[in-house]
Order: sequence, then structure tokens, then C-alpha cells
Amino acid sequence: MSKSQTRLVISMAGFFLLSVTVYKWQAFTHFAWTIILFKILVAFSFLMIFYGLGRLARLPLLICLIIPLLLEIISWRYIRHVITVNQTADRPSIGVLDQWIHYRDVVQFNRQFSSYSQDLGYTLRPGSEGYHQDLEYKNKYSVNKSGLRDNDYSLISPRIIFLGDSFTMGWGIDQNKTFAHLTGQMTGAKSLNAGISSYGTYREMLLLSKLQRDSCKVLVIQYCDNDLEENTARNDPKTPQESLTLEKFEKVGIFNRLNEGYFPMRFTYFFFREKNFFKYIFTNPVQVWQDSKTALISWTSGKPMPDGKPLAIKSEAMVAEHTLQFFKILTKIRAIYAGHIVVLHLDGRYTKPELISGFESAGRKSQDPKLHFLRACDLLTARDYYPVDGHLNEAGHHKIAGELTRIIQAKELLE
Repeated sequence: MSKSQTRLVISMAGFFLLSVTVYKWQAFTHFAWTIILFKILVAFSFLMIFYGLGRLARLPLLICLIIPLLLEIISWRYIRHVITVNQTADRPSIGVLDQWIHYRDVVQFNRQFSSYSQDLGYTLRPGSEGYHQDLEYKNKYSVNKSGLRDNDYSLISPRIIFLGDSFTMGWGIDQNKTFAHLTGQMTGAKSLNAGISSYGTYREMLLLSKLQRDSCKVLVIQYCDNDLEENTARNDPKTPQESLTLEKFEKVGIFNRLNEGYFPMRFTYFFFREKNFFKYIFTNPVQVWQDSKTALISWTSGKPMPDGKPLAIKSEAMVAEHTLQFFKILTKIRAIYAGHIVVLHLDGRYTKPELISGFESAGRKSQDPKLHFLRACDLLTARDYYPVDGHLNEAGHHKIAGELTRIIQAKELLE
């Protein structure tokens, strides 16, 4: 073959390898060595593509090698732009970056922090300590002997216990800035942060049964939309939720290694995969051009992209289902805890009022004088959330802590 033919073959082989990592990435998630292979192939495929095409265009070798690096820098700078302009937006408009949640390092399956539990599925690893980071944050985790993001001292006779998922745990927030920690500071009462990422209300109830609660005066339960699946499965014996075995837990942990840390061309790869460039550049190049133009205009103007998506409003039937399943578990919680309960609802990027309104209505019907509600939807704006990650930022946690403190003090719940 001639030099030109060889270079064309190299570039085509690069496109093939990259397409394998884009469309068959699941094949690389079963073993630790395949994770490493995946990351090598992503970087190597980009090098092959631009080496082959660059040399065909008679570009110097150094330029051919620099082009992938420039692409990665551009991808990173664009991501930073999207984050920056949406931090002060009234409503986030992040385009394809709304898919980044599938590329996050999930703390409960991170090798440093993950710990299998036969009845709870997982907790954080007791006694572990280290940093968890992503595009918008880097935070230190210190885990106590019960696998919770708090100290051992807080396990002894806490007066306020916080149950919830990643919002309560403080995903993306330093440990001393979570609303659980801040509420304890503001009220002067010992608090225990028992929030664990991805827990539904059912597992929160199981976790509560393992904790010392005879001293607890206030139990704060944070609900999230994705609690419904777990709650429904656990409440309905006809559709039991398949338990997380140790083998499955370890497999998910291996899969999570795809997103642990940076690997060369990670950000450029994200756009190639999520924008499906291999398909649309041949089948609908006009759409590729329009999307690229919209992103470029947003970047050069320093403004968020236009957001044409309507807010997803839950129907009455869906609110009723969330409410039914939650209150079934709340009844079980009442069997082991008789003190005050404060319920709040949080959801990613912005929290809507439908669910907490449904809970309040059911609460009034239950005539439980020790059941209270915090309407986070009336406090928080889009600026209180990380625009890409979707969790509460420092301002959001401070607002929730302030309102919890107001409720606890106004109603004298610690008396």
C-alpha cells in the first residue's frame, strides 16, 4: 500500500475503535482489566484518527498529535462555560450535559468508599476517608463505624437524626456544610447524618432500626422522586425488589471504575457518545451543524442555551402513588419511633411543589400531631443547585438548615 492508503487505513481503524467504545461500551464493564482497556482504546482511537487524517493532509506529525489535545481542551472549556453561565440562571439549560449524571463517579460504588451490606445493599465503608470529586466539586468524606458520613460521637444519643439519600448525605458538599450538620449547629442539638446515597424510604427505615434513637426528639426524613421504585417494590410482596447480592455489588463497583477519575480524551469522548456524532454526521449533518452553532453562540455570548423543555409536572395519579407508598413506610417508622418527624422533598436541579403538597394532605388526614413538613419548593431556586450535577450546593443546604431550625424552634420540637 502507498503511504496515503496506509494513513487512510489508520484513520479508518481509529474510527472503528472509537465506534466500538461508543456503541459497545458495555462490553468493557465486566472486569477491571477491560476498564483499563476501554480507557486506552478511547485515547488511542483519537490519536489514530487525527494522525491518519493529518498526515493525509500533509500536516506535521506534531500538529497531528496536538489536535486531539486541543479538542479535549475545547471540550473542557465548553463544559466550564456551561457550568459558569448556569450557576446564576433562573432555570438551568445545559443541553447534552444533562446526560453527565451517567458519567459521574457514584460514591456508594467507589472502591474507596463502598461497603456491601446484606440487608441494606450497601453503606459507606466504615472508617474510610478520602475525597470524592466531579466537574463542580471536590469534597472530603470521613465515615464513622456505622458506615455513615458523620463521626462516631454523633452515634451516641443524637437528638436529631437525618434520614435521606445523597441530598442528605451531602453529595457535592463538605461534611460540615450539609444541612444535617448545619441544623445541629444552629439548634445546638447533637445531630446524626444518616443519609446514604440512593436509599429509598424503606432502607432508611431499616437503617433507623439499627441506630440509637431513644434520645431522638426530631427525625428528619428527606424524600426524593427516585424513592418510589424501592418503596413500591418493598411494600408490594407481589413484586419484590431483587436483592443486591455481593456479586452484583462487586460488578457495579467495577462498572463505576469507568467514571473514577480522568482518562485522556474523556470529555471529547462524552460529546461524541452523547451527541451520537457517528450517526448524525452522516445521516443528518444539518442537525449536527445547528446544534454546534447553538452551542457556539451560547459560548461566545456568555449566555445559557435556549431552553425549550417544559417542566415535568407530576399528575395527580403519580402524586397519589408516591404518597401512598411513602405513608405505608411511615407507618412502619412510627412503630419504632414515636417522636417528632419533619418531612421534606428534594429533587435534582429544582424541586417542584406537587409531591410535598400531596404529603401534607395525607398528613392532615392521618391526624398525627407530631408530623411536620418543610416546603423546600418555596425556599429554593435554580441557583441553589449544581446546574450539571443537580444536587444542592452550599447555598441550598444553608437554606434548608435555616428553615429546619426555624420549624424546630418555633414548634419547640426539642423540648
